Amino acid sequence: MKTPTKVIRTDKWQLNVTSVQRTLFRETIKVYRQACRYLVGIIYTHWSELGCLTADQLTPAVERLMHKTAKRPNIKYAQFNKSFYKFPSYYRRAAISFAAGQVSSYVTRYREWQSGTRKRRDSKPPKLNADTGCYPALYKGQCYKLHGFDQAEIKVFDGSDWVWTTVQIAGLRERHACASNKMMSPSLIFNERACHLSVPFTCKPEKRKPESNVTAVDLGINTAATIAVVTHSGTVIHREFIHPGRDIDRRDKRLKSVSMRASK
Repeated sequence: MKTPTKVIRTDKWQLNVTSVQRTLFRETIKVYRQACRYLVGIIYTHWSELGCLTADQLTPAVERLMHKTAKRPNIKYAQFNKSFYKFPSYYRRAAISFAAGQVSSYVTRYREWQSGTRKRRDSKPPKLNADTGCYPALYKGQCYKLHGFDQAEIKVFDGSDWVWTTVQIAGLRERHACASNKMMSPSLIFNERACHLSVPFTCKPEKRKPESNVTAVDLGINTAATIAVVTHSGTVIHREFIHPGRDIDRRDKRLKSVSMRASK
């Protein structure tokens, strides 16, 4: 029997933060991005040895270069521990994973450019961008702790040390309530306009019964959507057209805005 396909869906959990917590999150994102930039340089320098490793092998290999321990007192890049004092281990591993992805993407795109695989003949070579707007992935127990689905403790940087802060979860969807869905590591999304947890779930859709009806939704151009209910024999037993004027106007305005920006 064919196993059901796993589907990844992401929920947005809104956080109700105080002004103090906004400052803590801002500092956390700032120091995390600094660590990512530092690690991009290390990984790119040693990519000839690191590029052939699996994801599970790459993280400890990078840590052997820059993370000092009692059993590993001599490392090549000792400045990392000095610049990022008491940097949590799971934040460090999340940063290594992100930095490795950036380097891998750049190397692949650069090789394609060298081989002549380009959109245009005069295309410029890709650049290694270490200054990206990345956000940290949070590992359960080490970076965040859930207290039901009303509160979450998140490890943050206060400018000198890493501390825990409890934040209220203001809004969330229903995927966490489904027993067959598996919650994965969320990401802390914070900027001047938004503050939320981006929570991915591994969803296992139920296998459709052969004799059950099928509901199909077709997103259209002239109408917002068309809904049809079909039996297992192919008979259409219900059809409905959804055409809300307000949504159509909003869509047309946004498409016009995109078109005007693209033409500049």
